[in-house]
Amino acid sequence: MKSFPLPTVFEALDLVMRNYPDNFSDEVRLEIEALLDYCLEGLDECSERFLATLFIKAIRKHIDPHNPPEHIYLKKFEVSQIELFNLLVKQFPFVRYSHEIINKSIVNTVGTNEKLTFLDVGIGQGVQTVALLNELSECYTLKEVTIIGIEPFQEALVAAEANILAQTYHFNVKFIPVLDFIEACDFAALSNVVKREGGIFIVNESLALHHIQDLANRHRVISAIRALNPASFFLTEPNVDHFEPDFYRRFQNCYDHFYHIFQVVDLLPVTSKEKNGLKMFFGREIEDIIGGNDIERFEKHEPSFRWAEKLTVNGFKTIDNFTGLPLDVGYGINLGFDKRNGCLGFKFKTETVISLIHAVCDN
Repeated sequence: MKSFPLPTVFEALDLVMRNYPDNFSDEVRLEIEALLDYCLEGLDECSERFLATLFIKAIRKHIDPHNPPEHIYLKKFEVSQIELFNLLVKQFPFVRYSHEIINKSIVNTVGTNEKLTFLDVGIGQGVQTVALLNELSECYTLKEVTIIGIEPFQEALVAAEANILAQTYHFNVKFIPVLDFIEACDFAALSNVVKREGGIFIVNESLALHHIQDLANRHRVISAIRALNPASFFLTEPNVDHFEPDFYRRFQNCYDHFYHIFQVVDLLPVTSKEKNGLKMFFGREIEDIIGGNDIERFEKHEPSFRWAEKLTVNGFKTIDNFTGLPLDVGYGINLGFDKRNGCLGFKFKTETVISLIHAVCDN
């Protein structure tokens, strides 16, 4: 009897995803459960199976959106928020080095100015901002720094203020919290604050703008930031198209993106538990990208060239003026500036995972 090669995990998953949304027959449902059972065997030792499991978990929301089953087996891989936070900032190279490069570039932009007003869009708990304040110790002429922190979650904003004001520096630090989503901000009031505080004005956003749900508001926010006339506008965004409305194309983009991320996670000098905890963290993003409907989805990433286009049409230009680039990021990651798209990319194998953009006003 002639034998046929068995499909790879991705090929089996790909066949499942092709049936969305109208062809989830009873037979397909059985195939999904069989693939899940297969992936759960040796899950913690095989990134491909782990990734497929997270996709199956997400797609099951479509099969039974009112009662999606939570697989108990996956629970054991979760780590605490504090552990996860430390892993992302200290060990995960895309986050660690993007923070370092952006912060050093901001310091370079501040130069010999005596006053800085800094707008941080999606400040979170203020981790990058605290690191920036420490870097600003190199600016010996700096006397005053005003941080305007925009954050939609109050607990995070309270933590950011506490973290920022916990240390002392050779300059005075003032924190102005803004509890809101960036697209809901009162930019007229924000403009008054920027004018009142004075000094060189710099804007930073890190993994925040892709949460704006529609293109019109993305353009409006960038245009409103341009009207504030910043000396520099720094952006950090994943370089992948999850704004794509077609489910199957979005699945392909998502799988390719996280397949490369998981390979980097496997190379990190941390325990297996910590690696799997990071993968579970990214699983929540996959669940949003794949499991949510278009209205509910929050993680609507766009490729870097589209952010560059939005900046250009709204009065900015991108420049290659990053400083403090590491000689070697490690883990097989290559760092390079893409002149065509105006961004600094972190590339692993064939995937540029994340991009940094430095924009200035195009007068």
